[in-house]
This record gives sequence, C-alpha cells and structure tokens, in this order.
Amino acid sequence: MNIKELAKNYLKEPLPVKRFGILLQVEQTLANYSFKSRGKFLKDFEISYYASVNSSQKIEKGKKDNFDTLVLYLSASKNAGKDLCTYASTGCRLACLVESGHRLIEKRSGKDKINIARIVKSWIAIYRPDLAESVLTAEIKLAKKRAHKNGNKFAVRLNGTSDLDFSNVYNSFPDVQFYDYTKDPNRIELPNYHLTFSYANNAKSRIKHYKQALKRGQSIAFPVVSTDVDQALSLSDTYDMDTTDLRFLDRSGKYGILKAKLTEDLQNGVDKGFILTIDKLKQVIELIEN
Repeated sequence: MNIKELAKNYLKEPLPVKRFGILLQVEQTLANYSFKSRGKFLKDFEISYYASVNSSQKIEKGKKDNFDTLVLYLSASKNAGKDLCTYASTGCRLACLVESGHRLIEKRSGKDKINIARIVKSWIAIYRPDLAESVLTAEIKLAKKRAHKNGNKFAVRLNGTSDLDFSNVYNSFPDVQFYDYTKDPNRIELPNYHLTFSYANNAKSRIKHYKQALKRGQSIAFPVVSTDVDQALSLSDTYDMDTTDLRFLDRSGKYGILKAKLTEDLQNGVDKGFILTIDKLKQVIELIEN
C-alpha cells in the first residue's frame, strides 16, 4: 500500500487507535526510501510538487515587488497525526487558515485532493526530514533558476501552514531570502532568514514572548476582525500586513495587522481570543508595552 492510500485511509478513519496504526505503517514505509531525483520522488509519492511558487492570493502579491516566492504548505496543527505547530494556541488551531484559499473551495465541493497531498508531505517532513530537505533543496534550486531567468527576485517561505525548524535548508542557501511567521520563542533569525512573531493569546507567558520578540527587532502579527482593521491601523506603531506577504521588506512598525474575514471557523478564533476586536487589540498592546 502506498503513502497516498494510507493518507486517504487516515482521513476516513475515526478511531484514534487505528489512526495510530496507520501512522506506524507510514513510518515503516518511509524508513527505507532513498531520494534519487525530484522527478522520481514526485512520481513515487504521486504528488505534483512538494513546495510551489506564487500559489496563493497573498503570496502572489509579491509579484508587484518583482518577487517569485516558493512556499511549502503542510497539514497544520495535528491534522497529520503529529503536531507541526508546537506553540499554537487553541484559538489559533480552531481558526487555522489551512482551510482557506484553494483548500476551502475544495472542501466545499466535498473533495480531499489538497488535504491528502498535504498529509503526505507532512509525513515526509515528520518521519524523514532528510528526505524533505533533499526535495526542498532541488525545488529551491529549480525555482530560483526560473525566477532569475524571468528577471525576477526570489524568496522562500517554508512554513506556509506549519511552524517547523528548517535551519539546515536555510544554511544551505546563504544567498536566498527565507522568511516565516512563528510562535516559537526559541526560533532565531539568520542573515538570510527573517522572522515575524505571531500572536497566539494574551496569557502571561505569551506576553513575555512578545516582549522578547520586540527586543530582537521582530514585529508581531495580529489577526484582527475585518470590520475593525481601519481602527487598528490608526493606532500607534501598527501597519498593514495584507499589502504583501514579503515580511522581510517591512521597514517600520512594531505591530502588523492581518485582516480576518469571519467565517464559522474564524469566529471560533474570536471566541477563543486569537482573532482580535479593536478593544482586545488595545488591551494586548497595553500589556506588551507595560
């Protein structure tokens, strides 16, 4: 049985003990796989790509700054059986944007193609990080070459829907600009790796992390309900993070504002204190600055 079939069965299986059994099969199946080439890898795992270029509306906004951006989308949170976002809060998990964009359109049509592919990619990253690094290295080289051939600049975001440490990859490409959003207080920037710290909730321990991020020169990204965004942007030291996703181009402002259009899932994020109203945002900023 191949990995893709295991992913399909994992999605359909409601019993945790049987899901655990599937994960054991996955681990055993991946154990002896050897990377030969990107083409063979994609054929063997029946996926079109591991990471992709300009593959969402937000990422595509980088084109106006002449950037092609390679992004890796995995199954966020614990959707693939292992936690890919260790520091995520409950509200963040409930409102996760992994169910947005093309995936949301597919979900509404009752299909699971994107979800299955992301689970397969996640299992590779979890159980064979060396394999993930090999294919990412190949895809970064290819995407970089294509971008430069077309006269474009190039950037990479490896945590489109996850919060993992890909430092081996960053270090392998010192001339490539990488960037991520993170909730991990232990993640460190590199000369070619820009970090934006992400809001989770206003727990005391989190406030400590936000203060630490600001001391490191990092901005903090806040998801704000769409109806309150204009008010949020009128506050001191705030700026719009929706004009582009290229955070390494940001030059001013400590608090970035991301617009959250409320759906049922995102309303759960509001209820759990992850997506903020203007009043909640003011409260959090006051806690950070005092």
